[in-house]
Amino acid sequence: MIIPILMYHSISSSKNGLSVSIDNFEKQMNYMKKNNYKSISFRNLNNLNDNHKYFIITFDDGYEDVYDNALPIMKKFGFHGICYFVTDLIGGHNIWDKNQQDYNELKLMNIEKIRSWINHGMDVGAHSTTHINLTNLDFFRKKIEIETPKKYFKDIFSLNIDSFSYPFGKFDDDCINLVKLNYNIGLTTLRSRFKTDKFSNFTLPRVPINKSTNIFKFFLKIKTPYEDLKYKNNVIL
Repeated sequence: MIIPILMYHSISSSKNGLSVSIDNFEKQMNYMKKNNYKSISFRNLNNLNDNHKYFIITFDDGYEDVYDNALPIMKKFGFHGICYFVTDLIGGHNIWDKNQQDYNELKLMNIEKIRSWINHGMDVGAHSTTHINLTNLDFFRKKIEIETPKKYFKDIFSLNIDSFSYPFGKFDDDCINLVKLNYNIGLTTLRSRFKTDKFSNFTLPRVPINKSTNIFKFFLKIKTPYEDLKYKNNVIL
């Protein structure tokens, strides 16, 4: 079975190349609804019906605009989303992007909005503590960056989160092994639709959706091998 795991970041008019406008996001969700796709969480992967079409909506970084703009649209279409948070920066800004040419300061969700996101039936996951390239760290620092978010969500929200998104899509064998010890799913930025009989649960590929993704390109990414053909190690968007 092929399941597109959509990778979003900001849902706004930000100049950041990774952002998607509210209008485009709604068009994309409308396309999925009209084509009879069901959105699921990773917990549903063992209970799939071969007669249905599935997809997964993920948001990296935990931007406030995802709560303000994407949540109402997903609720409108009856869809489910998973947002990945940088736990040391909750309520702050995307400081890891400051050296990017198209940098635009974006606010991250605070605890109250994360709690409301959860209460609306949405999922949360870990995106490290500081959004650093994990492959540049020693084992002890990797361990802190990967394990600490799990404890944070248990302590603050009484949640046992089960998935981790590698910051910048960067990982190595130590990262994979640490994720295996603490989570059930590891998400990368490797480009492909998820094929349930092909990929490891700890290096899952995704379909990147960004500012340049018009509705025709969105169709190509969802319904054709467009993204599958781009699959290779360390592809960053």
